[in-house]
Amino acid sequence: MQEIHHFFHSLFSLTLDFRVRLFNILALGGTVISLIMALLSLGTGSWGNVLINLVLVAVSGGLFLYSYYSGKYQRCYLITIVMIFLIVFPVMFFTSGGYHGGMPAFFVFAIIFTVLMLEKRRALIVSLLEIVLYIGLCLVAYHFPHIVTPFATEADRLADILLAFVSVSTVCGIVLYFHLKEYNQQQLLLEEQNRRLRSLDNAKSTFLTTVAHEIKNPLSSISLHARDTSELLEEEPLDFSLMQENLRTIEQSVMRIDRIVLDLMDTVSIEQGRLALSLVPSDLGALLHSVEKDFSSHPSSGNNQLVLTIQSDLPEISADPERLIQVITNLISNADRHTQNGTITISLTGEPGWQTICVSDTGTGMSEEMRKNALKGYVSADKDYWRHGIGLYVCHQIITAHGGKIWLKSQEGEGTQVFFSLPEEES
Repeated sequence: MQEIHHFFHSLFSLTLDFRVRLFNILALGGTVISLIMALLSLGTGSWGNVLINLVLVAVSGGLFLYSYYSGKYQRCYLITIVMIFLIVFPVMFFTSGGYHGGMPAFFVFAIIFTVLMLEKRRALIVSLLEIVLYIGLCLVAYHFPHIVTPFATEADRLADILLAFVSVSTVCGIVLYFHLKEYNQQQLLLEEQNRRLRSLDNAKSTFLTTVAHEIKNPLSSISLHARDTSELLEEEPLDFSLMQENLRTIEQSVMRIDRIVLDLMDTVSIEQGRLALSLVPSDLGALLHSVEKDFSSHPSSGNNQLVLTIQSDLPEISADPERLIQVITNLISNADRHTQNGTITISLTGEPGWQTICVSDTGTGMSEEMRKNALKGYVSADKDYWRHGIGLYVCHQIITAHGGKIWLKSQEGEGTQVFFSLPEEES
């Protein structure tokens, strides 16, 4: 039963082209209908109709199997139209009571099938040819009634008309059902795509505005302190301490711009699949001491204290030290920006097969929505989220490229903890 269910599911799967599904419906339906009509003709003793319907069973079933296993559906469409609609149907018209039976309903069915299966001008030309042919058949039957095989009884005629009506109505109903179902699904998909495009457009506008704002602030700071230093140089006596403070502020602003540009470049590289790593044996403890030394040499923007806790005797791991320094610096920078007069703690611990670094702060923390999406990138209309998100997104991709994992814990007003683990074996 499961194999049969899988077989029929493969015939009408939404992944198939609409015409393919339609052809499968018509081929199966035509085979069943022709078989029923052959049995009815057998009961009435109409051997000519029995033979013709058995031929239709063979042709419909053969075309179905050929198209299913070969995938050459266009060829099967043309064979169906030429052999069945233009040759077999006219013969059946004269052997099944002419226009007094059910064949006119099948003529309508043939024209609908042709319009749906063929494309553009070909569909128009062939369907017009069929209309002319079928009108001609009716006129010939009217003027030469002796060439039409009549029904033996009125009951046979009624049975033929009812069978044609039910068959054509059922098949056309199924076709319309699938067509409308696909149309509705495409409408829903289109609405979802439009919603995403609007969201992306809004996010892009916010992103560009925020980038400009993020770069403008340190540039304004550089301009202000450079001008102030220039004025101090003209004063007597020179205030070296104030000039040094201005230069430190300028350096911090330059480093902030550098981090923003680096994150943007890395984001482009990540989205284009060009994030490269240079793996070498690396001591994570030494990397953390290096980052701590660099942080201590530059005053904290939030007047925060950095605390380092490192588990001793941990082995080296295979990693890209420059990328890991970038990750740790990004995390510290985020923590420093969102913490005032607090503590930033960096810890390194080991467990079998893994080494884990945690950067925690006592700052503002994140909302639940921001925490859920913090590692997914900068596509958001929330500027505060962007300031967290772009750096965390880059960190996430770098750690993932190392074969590691990264996660965070945070609550608004209670600070943030960002963890990442790296495997001790080679990635």
